[in-house]
Amino acid sequence: MKILLLSDIHSNAVSLRKVLENEKDVDKILCAGDHVDYGLYPKEVLSMVAEYNITSVRGNHDDHMLKTWEEIKQGVKQDEFKWIHHNADILNQADIDFLRSFPKTISFDLGNIGYVLQHQWKENSYETIQSEYHFDQFWEEHYTGELHGDFEKRIIFGHTHRQGIHYVNNNKLWLNPGSLSYRRPDDPTKDAHYMILQDENIIFKQTPYEKAELMNEVNKWKGKIKQKDMDVALFFFGEDER
Repeated sequence: MKILLLSDIHSNAVSLRKVLENEKDVDKILCAGDHVDYGLYPKEVLSMVAEYNITSVRGNHDDHMLKTWEEIKQGVKQDEFKWIHHNADILNQADIDFLRSFPKTISFDLGNIGYVLQHQWKENSYETIQSEYHFDQFWEEHYTGELHGDFEKRIIFGHTHRQGIHYVNNNKLWLNPGSLSYRRPDDPTKDAHYMILQDENIIFKQTPYEKAELMNEVNKWKGKIKQKDMDVALFFFGEDER
């Protein structure tokens, strides 16, 4: 079994399309949330999620979109117009219903490995699980698979945009595929980050993608998008600073 593991796409259809082209031989695709906001192509992203039958959970930006989509009908002040509003203007009722259909948590088994997939550990926080106690507590609350006794336990998180694996003991770990769209400010790389799960192996992956289309679209919104959000997009989709 070969699984493509994605997270934090953030309306970046360009990077998503590139990764899907690169990883055509996978058996299944999972996404750890945050499909929309900050990027330019929310409808295209959701269309690809449906087309490729990507199994997804909702992230905090997905939830924010569900709320904003209802609120935007009442209008938004010009100086408060952000990417979330840009995205909300593009999506229709069917898109919102599809986004709402994603669960918050998914549990599944692959061989003798149990998995829980959820966007983040704690709401409104970038904290990560550091202790076996908190790992076990989370596992008891969310794992609904069929494995019992001695088996490896893995939690898949997104949210932090930091690709990595954290072991709390020999057979308990959480992993994060990183963001398909952008890095944190302290990470100058601009590639799309993701992972491959192949049998028991976890494979780190990253790939460059063409950003000219994104930058051209971002620049069209100068003077319309709130400057702070515009600066974020220019940083996210600018040239690699390595």
